[in-house]
Amino acid sequence: LVSLLSLLCICMAGCSDDHEDYPPIVSDLLLVRTDALGRCQAAVLDDGSTYPLVSQSLWTDKRDTLVRCQASYTIESGKMELYGLTEVFASRPYPASFILQLSDGILPRDPMKVVSMWKSGGYINMHLSLMTAGLKGHTYAFCEDSTGCYSLLHSRPSGDAEAYAKSVFFSMPIQQGAESVTFSVH
Repeated sequence: LVSLLSLLCICMAGCSDDHEDYPPIVSDLLLVRTDALGRCQAAVLDDGSTYPLVSQSLWTDKRDTLVRCQASYTIESGKMELYGLTEVFASRPYPASFILQLSDGILPRDPMKVVSMWKSGGYINMHLSLMTAGLKGHTYAFCEDSTGCYSLLHSRPSGDAEAYAKSVFFSMPIQQGAESVTFSVH
């Protein structure tokens, strides 16, 4: 019994409370401000808050602009540290007549599954699931079907089998003050 109690005391002493606390990692859509070389300089959240980046080692081919991205990050002491950053498709909507001119009179509507949609920061944001075999060449566009009615157009490359579901994010800017928006995904 004494040896069992001794072993228990040794085990309890090894389980000290010396763990480090890490800030929670947030995953969300945001804007990244780039400089003339394409370095990511700051992040702008959808509520308008701007944070300088702890490390400016992330680059993009977009220069001197704001880029819509899906990011994993923490905020500490007024600075943001990025752990993951992926550019998302973000574009203004085009009139259906314009898209019809570019696409030989056909609006491409290959299917996608809606995971979630939400409005924030002047955008309609979408988390969608795309069935693919990983071929590059999927094309997307936002179409304004009529006033306040929009759709996401998707064209898959020929030969791209529906092998697995890939998670994709999209953001469409909307007019400030728009009270209601109708959106369809095919």
